[in-house]
Amino acid sequence: MTDASQTGLLKRLFGGKPEASTPDAAPIADPTPPKPRLGHEPALHAMLARQILDAHLRNRHQLLDRAPTDLRTANAEETDLLVRAMAAATHADGELDATDRGRIRSRLRTSSLDGEALSRLEQAVEEPQCLEQLIRRIDSPRLAARFYAVSLATVDKNAPINRSYLRYLAQRLGPFRDLVVRMNRQMGLRQ
Repeated sequence: MTDASQTGLLKRLFGGKPEASTPDAAPIADPTPPKPRLGHEPALHAMLARQILDAHLRNRHQLLDRAPTDLRTANAEETDLLVRAMAAATHADGELDATDRGRIRSRLRTSSLDGEALSRLEQAVEEPQCLEQLIRRIDSPRLAARFYAVSLATVDKNAPINRSYLRYLAQRLGPFRDLVVRMNRQMGLRQ
């Protein structure tokens, strides 16, 4: 395709005036006034506006939450899920030591749960739920990001088995790759 024919095609697609096919062809007089051709411009603008809005709505949760690991912003059901996520992460290496328990307790102290619910969750930490059952309870990308963030904050990031667990978890949850990379950097995990 020549440059002239490409230019003509682009003008026709995007609403420009069509060019005469030959230079010596006389324009034919049309008794009706010409209608403005909009081409694909309105459709493109609508598509771009929709993409910008979708990106804003996906990312606004990152701006609204204090921190993904802060349990003060979570309701009771989310807190239960996130604590169980921490328990599953700490058991990934096969043992739950005092350091792991301390990390989970410090996160639990930030929650707004009452004493009975806190003690029930502390007992649940000792016997973690199956990871697949926990993942099935996730119903939004925001909750998936929080699930990954609390798991990342709880484990020892230097242990190879924990790094493998976090990679597996990131794939199972399906959060955006750039979000996982940013959380890993913020919490000190270099891969």
